[in-house]
Amino acid sequence: MRIQTGNPVSGSDFYKRVHLIDNAWDLIDSGAHILIAAPRRVGKTSLMYYLRDNPKKNISFLYLDTESINNENEFFRRIVNKVLKTDFIKGSQKVRTFLETNIPTIKKVGPEGVEFGVSDGHDYFDMLTRILKSTACEDKKLVIMLDEFPETLENIIDDEGENAGRHFMQSNRELRHDSELCNNVQFIYTGSIGLENVVSKLNAMQSINDLARLKIPTLQKQEAKDLIRFLLESLQFDLSEKLINYILQKIEWLIPFYIQLVLQELKVLARNEKLDKITKTAIDRAFGLMLEQRNHFENWHTRLRKVLKGHDYNFVKELLNIASEKDIINSNDIFNLAVKYGLETSYKDLVGSLVYDGYINNEDDSHIYRYNSPILRMWWRKNVAN
Repeated sequence: MRIQTGNPVSGSDFYKRVHLIDNAWDLIDSGAHILIAAPRRVGKTSLMYYLRDNPKKNISFLYLDTESINNENEFFRRIVNKVLKTDFIKGSQKVRTFLETNIPTIKKVGPEGVEFGVSDGHDYFDMLTRILKSTACEDKKLVIMLDEFPETLENIIDDEGENAGRHFMQSNRELRHDSELCNNVQFIYTGSIGLENVVSKLNAMQSINDLARLKIPTLQKQEAKDLIRFLLESLQFDLSEKLINYILQKIEWLIPFYIQLVLQELKVLARNEKLDKITKTAIDRAFGLMLEQRNHFENWHTRLRKVLKGHDYNFVKELLNIASEKDIINSNDIFNLAVKYGLETSYKDLVGSLVYDGYINNEDDSHIYRYNSPILRMWWRKNVAN
């Protein structure tokens, strides 16, 4: 298992959490449409890669990152092109017959299958529905996994307005509830921002109330220890049980991302300084070096600047500033901040977004919020609050 701190992992680099994989398969086998609910950096995409690469018999997985899409028709065109390359479709005479009647819109035909080009006058939602229905009676199942789906919804709202956003969500719901598809096609949605928070702003929660939630919790302590031991197999040093516990205590919020970051810094430190062994002092230095890696943390800030404007951004920034400096912020102080920025009626949605996206939590006390990760808190205090 290699250290990877950037992209999602797959294959032998994926740490298999058996209970999580079993929970995912339970929902898939039940026929549910799924919303993977978890903050950023906890491994949502890696889990989808694992499902895609390890399917059960007669089940095909389609993975599509939709982050850059800002139009409903383009969204469904991209799915159509992906569907046509899956084993779910290949070899279907009914699909071939359908495609023969739609040759004018075909962009290219190659060894990987047919691809449809951009055509503003073509209804790709209708085309997708008809293609999927053409195989609905066959003994196969297709699971369509849509990553960064909430980003797509936000893009559509920004570019085309809230009504377009509501129509987009309703189209997706209509597809999920099509009686001719429900036994053969399932959808999995996820993203680095909370879909429920975006949909709530549209007053369209009914458009996703059919989705089953799959939660990805932080690693249990034993899982975190096992992950460290797997990663140590590819490194030139070892760590005692005592030092592993020390690392986990400092990380606190046990997600693979932070574990890999620390070990990467220890790897570089040990190599550059030719350390004979790793000590607590070396670990402390590795944590300090980790905080200097702006590329690993800057997105936590730029994400807020991108999606929030004016008083909304100023409110969440000051909330996070206070929590980074004082370690906690209570609900009364949060309400006072909301009054300061004139957000008394909407601030709870903003706080909910921060909770979902992995910045803060109030699990120990419903009236007190603190950072999930002391590492992010220290980085924020150093680079944003001051």
